[in-house]
Amino acid sequence: MYRSLCSAAFSGLVALATAQSFVHQVFVLNEGYYNMNTQTQEVPVSLGSYDPAAGTYQTVATIAGQRFASDVDVADGAVYVAADGQLLKYDADSYALLDQATVPGIRKVALWNGQVLLTRGELGGLPHYFEARDAATLDLLYTLTPADGLLHSAEDVQVVGDKAYLAVGNAFDWGNLVGYLGIVDLIAQSYEQQVDLGPDGRNPERIMVAGQDLYVFCNKDFSGSAISRVATDGAFSYTANVALNSGCGASELVADKVVFSEYAVGRMARFDTGTGGVLDTLASPLFPYSLLHDALNGVLYATTTDFLTSGMLHVLTPDGTELSSTAVGVSPGRLALDVRAGTAVPERTQSGLALFPVPADEQVVVESDAVGELLTLRDASGRVLRQERLATGRHAIDLYGLAPGVYHVQLPGRTAVPVVKR
Repeated sequence: MYRSLCSAAFSGLVALATAQSFVHQVFVLNEGYYNMNTQTQEVPVSLGSYDPAAGTYQTVATIAGQRFASDVDVADGAVYVAADGQLLKYDADSYALLDQATVPGIRKVALWNGQVLLTRGELGGLPHYFEARDAATLDLLYTLTPADGLLHSAEDVQVVGDKAYLAVGNAFDWGNLVGYLGIVDLIAQSYEQQVDLGPDGRNPERIMVAGQDLYVFCNKDFSGSAISRVATDGAFSYTANVALNSGCGASELVADKVVFSEYAVGRMARFDTGTGGVLDTLASPLFPYSLLHDALNGVLYATTTDFLTSGMLHVLTPDGTELSSTAVGVSPGRLALDVRAGTAVPERTQSGLALFPVPADEQVVVESDAVGELLTLRDASGRVLRQERLATGRHAIDLYGLAPGVYHVQLPGRTAVPVVKR
């Protein structure tokens, strides 16, 4: 039975909910398609924005003159993109290009304390493989050179506290791959140490953070994959082989499981960080090019592509069940959440609604000034599940009996708002 509760007892919860963070948009960095045979850019690099409330996607910037793109990150109302040999900065609301800097061999970016941290790598070698730039001006602040201890090119970079962790693999010197987790002291601006990941930990590409533990996805020589566990203080636990015949496949930490693309079966598999072994292969037929976990909404974003003409963004439950999908650009290789703090007022101006909690268990409370209007609850496919008129400014929607996943509530003529049941 559909239960509806309207009570002033909810007012304290509403005040708490409207102060919580929410995902404003998901940025999608599309690598496009560069034809190596003809040396032409047949599909340009582009930046897109997915609105999780409305379930819609738009291209917000076309990045001309770049053959590929390798990373995107968001902070303080700005979007930072690594594309070919450029670092580009966009406004996260207007999408206007604010600034750019030439960074040969740029690979991945991370943001810390008003700084953009960059890794670099390129065939033939570079004078340094890590640098920090001013996030406001993109001016170079400092570099870590081979003389400082960072001898090899780096791929991923993640920040925990005042330390940056680098996936050091020397991937551009084929046949001389290494496997280290590099640790940078961001206060001292020094290369503190590097942790040897062992013979199976060569070519680390992805670092995932879980509290005081780091899980590093390694691709060895692209004939297999492994996951290394290292504490943030540098204490090494293990490197465990997880797949045969694996490539650059996507990997993402969801709770205590690492979800990754398993080439041998063409599906997603899960590694259990507790046992240090592969847990299972997911039933989903998707074979993602990239993955991103949205812990605020309890969903997993995955992309697929044919690398030539099309790309898709899929919204999944943590166990891989697909909730919805939308077309994006070609080769959507990196994703970033634009998380906003504060009230739900900006969302309400478009939807007329504010919801809490997110995610929800058996009930979600709606706050709205649209008293008398018809509120509609739909599933991910758009099928109408329930409709009821708002009798007061606060209304409770019963989720009892609904399967875990993403649903949407909407007022007539307004933007839909996602409801996540866990």
